[in-house]
Amino acid sequence: MVMGREEIILDKDGIRRDLMAWNIKEVVNLAGTYDKAFQILLDLLHDKNPMVRTNALQVIKELLKANSLNPERISLVVDDLVELARDKNERVSLKALEVLNLLLETGGISEEDYDKITDALVEIIKRGAPILSEYASEGLGKAGAKVVRIAKKLIGWLFSLIRSSEDRQVQSAAITALTEMAYRTEDSKVFNEIFDKMVDLVDHVDPYIQERALLSIDRMLSRPEMLTKRNKIKAVKKISKIKNSVRLASKASLLLEKLEKVSGEEEETLTPEEVKKKLEISEYGPEDVEKLLDAGKTDIVAELAKIDPIVMSMIIDMLNSDDPTRRMDALWVLSKTASQLTPTDAYSVLPVLGEFLKSRNPWARSTAAETLAEIYSLYPGTAQFFTSLLDVLLKSNREPDIEGALELIQALQKRMPTPEFQMAIVNILEGLLRRKESRATTLRFMAREAQSLIDLDYETLVRLENVLKEIYGEEGGKYDNIIASLIDLIDDLIRMKGGETESD
Repeated sequence: MVMGREEIILDKDGIRRDLMAWNIKEVVNLAGTYDKAFQILLDLLHDKNPMVRTNALQVIKELLKANSLNPERISLVVDDLVELARDKNERVSLKALEVLNLLLETGGISEEDYDKITDALVEIIKRGAPILSEYASEGLGKAGAKVVRIAKKLIGWLFSLIRSSEDRQVQSAAITALTEMAYRTEDSKVFNEIFDKMVDLVDHVDPYIQERALLSIDRMLSRPEMLTKRNKIKAVKKISKIKNSVRLASKASLLLEKLEKVSGEEEETLTPEEVKKKLEISEYGPEDVEKLLDAGKTDIVAELAKIDPIVMSMIIDMLNSDDPTRRMDALWVLSKTASQLTPTDAYSVLPVLGEFLKSRNPWARSTAAETLAEIYSLYPGTAQFFTSLLDVLLKSNREPDIEGALELIQALQKRMPTPEFQMAIVNILEGLLRRKESRATTLRFMAREAQSLIDLDYETLVRLENVLKEIYGEEGGKYDNIIASLIDLIDDLIRMKGGETESD
């Protein structure tokens, strides 16, 4: 029996066939038990077939998760992982980055290997490849958090990249890496250097950079014990200057509230209710999440998820629960903690949030839309997913699907009030209004969300009014009352916007 098992282990073609057939568990057992099987696995990381390479990487990932790789084996695999992170096949390179991120999480890496991994991740971020750079940024943050020497080298370079690059993907990845580093580091100097420089980005000329800086600061404030008084005072001054900004006012106000509560004298400034809430949170851990949700204390679970990755992981798992109430609880918590998601977490929840967007429950649709828009603002690499999702929803004749698409478009528009995006919105609305199957849903949505029309520019409003005039009277005039009301409102806005343009 042993000899027969040994022969199977030595059979490279057999293990390759298992990987091709997705028999991951079987290969994990073999490679975890026998050194020769592990050596074959390393050879198959260079197989000509990208599926074999990808599944061999998945086996390495499972071995890491099971804590089955000793330092010697880890040292053997690092060079392969670094090489595959640069693989021409995106699926292979993405899987290699997932494994590298897990390896940086679990540890057992030599100083030399940290440098190899860091250099590879830096190269990927410089390229600004969608998705890949976001996964690389997560790994870079973990590396900097583990090794202070690497952090000191990276901090200045990443902030320089944010200011010098014009590539949104590169800027986003750099901010993510810095945020991850600060969130995970145990070195107060590293934390405060990142916080200090992130506060400087609050008055950046680019509103996108400003918003990302605020989101980063928000996540760092989940570790108030690390923050110096000097940095707190600086943050309050900088953020106070933008609290009247239309786009950033809400986030700025929330941050100012948080900053007021993280001083050394916070017990004197907190109300009794706030002190009680703070104490309640400190009393609970991951084992109490289910009990808290059953008691309706979702706000406490949200606070726990912000500071404990285990709780966040539990919430993500609950999104797929068989219990519909538990799924809704998880969606609510996620909507309050979306800015805390790592790239790995964010990409993992996109499909289930897309399904919530098709729900017949209006609250679930709107909450999913807002959460998805928040994720998009964090990680632009998700654009391809959003394009595909909207394409499916907009082609559907199901009312909840069309409602979900419109909810998502509106949520995205709030975060991207650019002329290009407004033009894209009108193109979509034109198509929906001209299509009889989607006309009623679209008109009802426009009427319900009429206040958002004020955010559209003059040219966009004129185009939208012309489309509404075009469909007025169709289908026996059964929608004419809604159409006429919308035309009257848009007409008023056009006159107002026209006056603003003339005065400019």
